[in-house]
Amino acid sequence: MLRRGRPAIIRPVPPEPASSPRADLLASLLAAPPPRKVPPELLRAAGAQGPSVALALFGLIFGGFGLFFVWQFFPWALFVDWKLADAPVASGHVLSVDRTNWRINRQYVYRYGYEFQPPAGGRMRGECFTTGQRWSRGAIVPVRYRPEDPAVSCLDGARLSQGSAAVAFVILFPLIGIALMTWVAGGRRRVRALLKNGVVAEALVTGLEQTNVRINNQPLYRITLQRTDPGSTAPLLLRKYQPAQVALAQERFASKQPVFVLYDPAHPARALLPEAFL
Repeated sequence: MLRRGRPAIIRPVPPEPASSPRADLLASLLAAPPPRKVPPELLRAAGAQGPSVALALFGLIFGGFGLFFVWQFFPWALFVDWKLADAPVASGHVLSVDRTNWRINRQYVYRYGYEFQPPAGGRMRGECFTTGQRWSRGAIVPVRYRPEDPAVSCLDGARLSQGSAAVAFVILFPLIGIALMTWVAGGRRRVRALLKNGVVAEALVTGLEQTNVRINNQPLYRITLQRTDPGSTAPLLLRKYQPAQVALAQERFASKQPVFVLYDPAHPARALLPEAFL
């Protein structure tokens, strides 16, 4: 086993006591050529350094509630409203006016039943909504309709959904939930991929900077690593918020001792400090 003070290595192993079972597992893993078979214990330890499963669970719950709100409140007929914006107008009259249980900006949403007669003949009926009452029963009103399908119609100035276009933001709730779950799943998948196929190198921590970004209530750090193997010039730039990864980088930055790194040559920013798993 090589000592941690040496600047270059042939078969890297973590500078931990051989008496540590996890250190022995990590040493064997790093000494093996890729693709490596990752022991379950190291997978669990690595998972603790990746995005939290609790965050994925929060994303699932948040997204689930978001889907409910979308189903309840999203203005599904918004696109039809846009198609009617420049449609021809016929005269109609209001058959019924009902106040719903919905309120937008503290105003109740009203439902209107109406009837009109397009030039092609026949009498057509429809239903639409406004925020706040605009017409009374029996009122004569202009009705916009699609000539090719007069059943698609709406009172001029009303809408076909209870929710207005301003309520369309509810679509963001499930999207945020899905994004959180995707981010967690992707992060944990990248950790497993690095353990299995990542390139092992020894590097010195030459830069450590705390940013103003916080993830999981932890500050995000920019970590600069300079590989010690001959011919290496470009530094590795990592962004880490996990306490164990940051603490290891801080300790090696202060002691000027090298640290082992697993990285993806195609995406050097995707890297791990595997000694943080110990």
